[in-house]
Amino acid sequence: MNKNVTELYNRVLSVVLDDFGLTEERMFRGNEPDCVNARVSLVMSLRDEGLSDREIAECTQKMRRCSVCFIRNKFSDKTAHWEVKMCIEHIKKMKGASTPS
Repeated sequence: MNKNVTELYNRVLSVVLDDFGLTEERMFRGNEPDCVNARVSLVMSLRDEGLSDREIAECTQKMRRCSVCFIRNKFSDKTAHWEVKMCIEHIKKMKGASTPS
């Protein structure tokens, strides 16, 4: 796995876990709404950064490519839970703040 992709994944994962107050294990194993919303936030944020389904699945080492694809295909900005929208926006703002001018 590319070092830059791994670093990006770790940064995004850290924000998602922080925003939802979860551990990585609980996020990937749980079926509670917070766990599901956290997984959706992670996948959609990584997709927005240009990672493919395969790359996202390889990074997580806990999700299969078809699961990542399912989340990506079912996501809708219009019906997304507000926590997901807020987390994705938080990650986008961080990216903007860390980009050199």
